[in-house]
Order: sequence, then C-alpha cells, then structure tokens
Amino acid sequence: MTFNGRSTHFAFGVDGGIHTSPLPALGPGDTSAYTGRGEYDLVFDLEKFGGLPFGSLLVRAEHWYGDYGNVSLNTGAFAPAVFGAALPPAPNDEGDLFLTNFVLTQPLSEELVVFAGKKDVLGGADQDVFAGGDGTDQFINQALVANPAFLLGLPYTSFTTGVAMPRDWGMMTAYVYDPQDRTQDFFNDLDSLFSTGVIVGGEVKVNTNFFDRKGDHHVGGMWKHVDLTDLSFAEPPPGVYPEPTVPGFPTISDSYTIYYGFDQYLVEFGDKQKRGYGLFGRASISDGNPTPVRYFLSAGLGGYSPVGRTRGDQFGVGWYYVGASEEFGLLPQAIFGPRDGTGVEAFYNFQVTPWMNITPDVQYIRPEASAIADDAFVYGVRASVKI
Repeated sequence: MTFNGRSTHFAFGVDGGIHTSPLPALGPGDTSAYTGRGEYDLVFDLEKFGGLPFGSLLVRAEHWYGDYGNVSLNTGAFAPAVFGAALPPAPNDEGDLFLTNFVLTQPLSEELVVFAGKKDVLGGADQDVFAGGDGTDQFINQALVANPAFLLGLPYTSFTTGVAMPRDWGMMTAYVYDPQDRTQDFFNDLDSLFSTGVIVGGEVKVNTNFFDRKGDHHVGGMWKHVDLTDLSFAEPPPGVYPEPTVPGFPTISDSYTIYYGFDQYLVEFGDKQKRGYGLFGRASISDGNPTPVRYFLSAGLGGYSPVGRTRGDQFGVGWYYVGASEEFGLLPQAIFGPRDGTGVEAFYNFQVTPWMNITPDVQYIRPEASAIADDAFVYGVRASVKI
C-alpha cells in the first residue's frame, strides 16, 4: 500500500472580467482570491494484497478551501481560468473530504487492461504530454488542460468501466460512464446507475517519430445520451462544473464531441528522465446544442525548461479559441451576449525542491459572455507541495 498526497495553493487576481453579474454565482471582476486544494491517494498493490497479478486499486480523496473557483467565476469565460481551484465541484462544501476515486485496474494480458469503479474524468481522454493533468502541475486555465467541449455536462466523478489496449504503435481505449455526478456520494445509490442515460467514449493514439523526435497523434469521440438544456431556450448557469440542467426548461437528450490532438518533441535532452520540450495542439467539433462550445482549437509550446532542466523546471505558452454555439435563444443572448472567445496563457514552473514547485502564471482572456464581461487579465502564483 502506497500513500501519495499533494497540497496545491492558488493566489490569483483578475483585472477586468465581469462588470455586471446576472447570477449570484458570478462575481464582479477586478478582484483577487486564495484557494487551497488537497488530494490524497492510497494505491493498493493487489498482487501482494489480494493475489491479482499486476492489479491495483486507487483510492483518492479530495477537498478544497478558501474561495471556491478562485477568480474563475469573475472572468465571464466558459473555461475556468483557475481550473484546479474549482475541483472537486462542491461549491457549498468547503473543507469537506470527498472520495472521488475508487477504481480497480487489472491487466488481463500485455495488450488488454480493464478498469472499473468510481473514477474522475481528468486524464481519461484527449491528454497531451505538454498540456494535460488537472491544473495543478502544468497549465492552469481549463481550456489548456483539457478540451472544454466534452467536459461540459460530463460528471467530474462517476461510475465507469472500460478497457485500454496498449500496442507497439500506440494505444486504444474505450469506456462507459454513468452521467450522474457522484462527487458527494459513494456506493449508497447503486440502484440508480445509468437511470438518467449513458456516456460512451473512445480514443486511438498513434506514436510517431517525425524528424527523429518522439510524438503522438490521437483522435477520439464522446457521445452523451443524457438530458441537457436546449440552448435555444436557456444557457446552463456557468460557474458550476459540470454545468447542470436548468430545471423547467426543454432538454435535448443526445450530444457529441469529436476531437483530435498531438504532441511533437522539438528537443530531447537525452537524460534518464527522458525530458524535453515541444509543440502541442487540440481541435474539436461538437453538436452546438446542447453543447455550448461548437468548436475548439488550442496550440502551444511546453515541456521541461532548457534553463532549469536539472531541477525539473517546466514551462508553457499556449493559445486557445472557443467557437460558441450559434443556437442560443433570446434569453441567453440578451443576458450573456454569447460570442467566440479566446485566450493566451504563459507559466514557468520552478521546481524549488523535489517536493515543492512554485508557478507564476499570466493569462489574457477575451470572454464569451460579452454582455456582462470585458477582456480580462489573470495573474498569480500556484504553489504545490508533495506530501
């Protein structure tokens, strides 16, 4: 049994952002906030613990404290600017510890691995080497952590089962999710599994070696058979992840997102840690209703710093573009003024010690909610400590 923990702290400010707040959850811009987040993992070696060859059980607990979401709810953008500060998604439960992962992974052969249990969605799809994770170690804006198109309406943690099929040329994965968010419950309501619908996804990743440098390309998709609000009548209130259905408004039961991503190393340092830096990119297209993000693009440069590579410093510069749905109804058009949004982020991650890193970060955001928000500049520091 192995224990790992991480305590991450976000101190950020925003200039600009929301000037008129139509919802209590959305705060005005020109403010600053502090948020802390804790993650604690127990990993059981099931070969030693229970006799299952190469099997493992991950048990993870998480909590947040301070200002929920940090300044994410003050920018007017779809994607949270300080994503890690909005997890776990329980805005009214400061300090409460939630069991977000209880997932069994069991290899059946070298080419077939199965998993099942309660699992969070982060890192499960559309992950780039230089732009992934959960907002606590690389980029901080959710648009440069994972694709916002398929994350909208996807439960943060729920019951799932799936397979991963490693190959010499890459990887294939397929999975099924229960659409109900289970952040605040455990196994107390198993009779309701899949009672509201189903989410199905899959991905194919191919390793490449262009210019004698490592890289990969992946393509995947996600289909949600679950009721989500019809945007022609109303927009799901922003600020809560995943965005919920609006009670009393018409819904659409099917939605999809198809996505593509790549990594390409430009420089490999050749050390034992196989470090380097390179380019990354993402693109996706969605249904546009009920998914409020019709299409999405991002690209950038990131990886280990050539200046501080012996310490393990990392850096990243990224750009993203959110193509907003054109099917919003009169109400959300009048209140929010939805439009295409874009943003730029740059960070440098100082690995001060093997157990602590400090990350200055700056962002420029042109928010999608043009009627209530101006362009925003987000700036601050993230500190992460391994326990």
